[in-house]
Amino acid sequence: MIYKDASKSIHERVEDLIGRMTLKEKVSQLFCANSYGGESVYDTRTEKLKNGIGTISYLNDSFTGDIKKDKETIKSIQKYLVEETRLGIPALIHSEGIAGAQIPGATTFPQSLNLASTWDPALAHKMGEVVKKQLSAFGFKAVHSPLFDLSRDPRFGRVGETYGEDPYLVAQTGVAFVKGIQGNNEVMATAKHFVGYGNAEGGRGGGEQQISERKLLDSYCFPFEAAIHEADVKAVMNSYGMLNEQAVSTSKWLLTDILRDKLGFEGLVVADYGSITHAYLRYRVAEDAKEAGILAFKAGMDVEQPGNQCYQHLVEAVELGEVEESHIDISLRRVLAIKFTLGLFENPYEDGDFFSEVEKSENAELSQEIAEKSIVLVKNEGFILPLKKKLKIALIGPNADTKTNFFGGYSSVGSASTKSSDFDKSEEDSFLRMIYTGTITDNKESLKAMGIEFEDQPTPEQKEMIMNMLRQNLNSDESSNKIYKTNEEFVQMFYPDCKSVKEVLEGEFGKDQVLHAKGCNMFKAIDGGIEAVKAAVQQADIVIAVLGGKESMIDPEATCGENKDNINIGLEKPQLEMMEEVFKLNKPVISIIIDGRPLSTPFISEHSKAVLYSWLPAQSGAEAIVNILTGMKNPSGKLPVTIVKETGQIPMYNSRLPLYVDINEWAEYIKTNQNAPLYPFGHGLSYTQFEYGDLKHDGTVRADGELNLELKLKNVGQLAGDEVVQVYIRDKVSSVARPVKQLVGFARVALDVNETKKIAFKVNMKQLAFHDLNMEQVVEPGKMEVFIGASSQDIRLKGAFEIIGEKLLVERKTFSSKVQILA
Repeated sequence: MIYKDASKSIHERVEDLIGRMTLKEKVSQLFCANSYGGESVYDTRTEKLKNGIGTISYLNDSFTGDIKKDKETIKSIQKYLVEETRLGIPALIHSEGIAGAQIPGATTFPQSLNLASTWDPALAHKMGEVVKKQLSAFGFKAVHSPLFDLSRDPRFGRVGETYGEDPYLVAQTGVAFVKGIQGNNEVMATAKHFVGYGNAEGGRGGGEQQISERKLLDSYCFPFEAAIHEADVKAVMNSYGMLNEQAVSTSKWLLTDILRDKLGFEGLVVADYGSITHAYLRYRVAEDAKEAGILAFKAGMDVEQPGNQCYQHLVEAVELGEVEESHIDISLRRVLAIKFTLGLFENPYEDGDFFSEVEKSENAELSQEIAEKSIVLVKNEGFILPLKKKLKIALIGPNADTKTNFFGGYSSVGSASTKSSDFDKSEEDSFLRMIYTGTITDNKESLKAMGIEFEDQPTPEQKEMIMNMLRQNLNSDESSNKIYKTNEEFVQMFYPDCKSVKEVLEGEFGKDQVLHAKGCNMFKAIDGGIEAVKAAVQQADIVIAVLGGKESMIDPEATCGENKDNINIGLEKPQLEMMEEVFKLNKPVISIIIDGRPLSTPFISEHSKAVLYSWLPAQSGAEAIVNILTGMKNPSGKLPVTIVKETGQIPMYNSRLPLYVDINEWAEYIKTNQNAPLYPFGHGLSYTQFEYGDLKHDGTVRADGELNLELKLKNVGQLAGDEVVQVYIRDKVSSVARPVKQLVGFARVALDVNETKKIAFKVNMKQLAFHDLNMEQVVEPGKMEVFIGASSQDIRLKGAFEIIGEKLLVERKTFSSKVQILA
C-alpha cells in the first residue's frame, strides 16, 4: 500500500489513503477524543476509536501521578489505532508546553511573560528544544503552544501566558520558541489564539472584541504572520469570543479570507476547546450542534477539539447534501499531511527516554537562567540593592513561603488538579443548560426545602442561586485516580528540589537572620497577622515583602488565570493593609511581586526602596529571586508590557496612536496626575550603568531597502551586566495615523566593567509596511525619526532619515531586523 511506503511522497501517500477511506473514517480524522481523570479512551475504544481518530487530548488533567502508567496509557491508545483499526492511522496526541511539557516531573519553565521579559529569543529557542524532547519522549507529537496574542489589558486573566503587548517582541519570542519546539518536523506547534483574544472588551476573556481590519492586519495578525513565514508553524488555533460581531469559530472572514488567503497559512486549523459549541451555546449564531459544526467547517476549521459534539454531524451533513465530501477531503488532506510530515506512520510511539531527559541538569539550569534574566527591577532608590551581608531581614507577605505560586496555570503544577471541564467550558455549558431545566421542574420540592420557592419560573435572583449551586456541584467532582490530592503534594512529589524564598534566604543569610511573618493570605487577613509582621519588622534592618497573587484555573485563592479575569489590577486589600502598617515603621522595604499579570502597584512603588517584578518564575524561582537580591546575578529583565497606575488608564501601550500636540503625551485626564503609566514598556534597571553613543545611520533609504544603523554601548558602572538596546521608529507624516513609536529591533548585550561594544542593526523598510486608506499594504516615502534607548521612554540617542522613491506595494512584510554585536 502506497500510504505505508515511506519512500513515496507525502502527496502520494495522502491521496492513496484518502482513496481507501469511508466517509465515517474521513470525518473521524476531523475530531478529537478526550482522555481525562485517569480514564483512557482506550477503555471505550470500540465506541470512540473504531473508525480511527484525528487527535487525542491528553492534557495534565489526564495524569494520575503514576507517570509510567500514564505513559503506557498513551502508548496503548496509539497501539490500538495502529494495530486494530482497519487502516491503522495513528492519532496526533497533544499536550501543552508554554511553561514546559505539561507532564509531572518534566522541567518547568517560567511562564511566557517571563520569557518575553528576557528580550532574548535565543533562550526561547533553547526552551522550545527542551520542551520538544520531553514531549516526544512521552509520546506527544503536538503541542498547543505558544500564544501569539497581544495583551494590553491587565484585567485579562491570561496575560502571563502571552509574550506581552508589542507585535514585534511577541513575534520575535514566539517565532524562536516555535522553531525550537518543531525542530526538524519533530513536533507540531500551534500558534494561538487567532485572533484578538487578548483584546476582549473589559479584559473579559472570550468576550466581545472590536478591532478595525487595518489594526487587525497591521498589529494583531503580525505575530501569526511571522510564525507562518519565519517558523513554518504547522497549526493555528482559533480564539474564543466574537470579533466585530462574528463568532471567531464560525467566521470564514477570519479563518479563510484572512488566515489563509491574506496571511498565507497552509497548515492545520484546530478548534480551541469547545469553541465550536460556543457558537450555539453562548453566542447564538447557530441553532444547534449540527449547524455550528457545518458553519465552523465551511468557515475553515479543520479539526474540532476536544471532542466531536459538532463534527460528528458532518457525516449526516454530507449524506443530506449540506456539505460536499470533496470539502471533507480538503481538511482531511491537511490532517493526514501533518501526520506523515511528523513521521507518525513510521514511529507513532515515544521518541527518546523521558526519564533521562528530565534528569538532565542543563534543563534545570536553563529554567533558572530564564527566571534570573526575566526578573525586572523597576525601582532601586539609593542603590539599596544588592543586599549587604549580615543583615537581619524581616521576610513578610503571602508569597514569602510558598512554592506553588511560582508556577503558571498551564504548567504541570498549575494544572495538576484540573478536570476536563476546566479546559473545556463547553462541558459546563452543556451540563448547566441540560440540568437547569430539569432542576426547576423535577426538583421544585427540594429547592423549596432550601428556601427557593416559585410558581412558574425562578426570579433572576433565584436563578443565580440555582446556577451557582449547580456550578459548585460540577466543580466539586474530584478524580479518585490521582495519587496526589493537592498542588502542594504534587510539588513535593515531582519537584522536591523546589524551594520557597524563605528557605533560600535562610540558606543564604542564616535562619537566625531571617524573621518570617506571613502577615496575611492572598484574599484574607490573618488574626494577629499584622501584629506579627510589625514585631518582625521592628527587629529587622530591612524588610523583604513577597507579595502578589496566584495564577490558576481552579484555586479559590487564584487572582488570575484562564476563566479568572480580575477587575482588581492591584494587590488584594489585605496585602495593602499590611504594607500600610509596615511603611509606618520607617524601615527600608524591598517589594517583590509574584503574579501572572502586570499588577499596578503605585502605593507599593512610592514607599518601597526597591521593587521587582518576578512574574511566575517556576521551579527555581526562589533561587533566581535571591540571586538577584544578593547581587549574585545582575538584574537585566525589561518590561514586555506597560504597567498602569489604575484601572481607568486601560488601555495604555507603547505603540499607541498620537493624540495630542505633544506627541509623547499619553492622556489629559482632568483633576489627576494619572496621565502617564506607572512603568513604561521596555523599562528595567541594572546594578550597573550603560552609556550610549556614536550613533551612525543612513540619511536616505529606498522603500525596498534597509536602514543601516550603528551605535556604541559602554558599561560605565562597577559591575558586569546585560543591557537591552531598543530601536524604535516614528513616521513623521503618513496617510493614516501611525504609532508614536514602533519597535523594530532590539539586542541583549553583555558587557564587563568598562567594556564597549558596537551594535549594528539593519532595519528593512518592509518592517514599516502598513495598510493605507485603500487597504493596500505599502511602504510610504517620507521623513522618519529613530529612537534608541534603554526603554520606550528612556531614549538615549535620536536620529532621522528619509524613505525615498515611489510608494512601494508590499505583498509580505519583513518581520525581523538583523543585528550584529561587535567587540
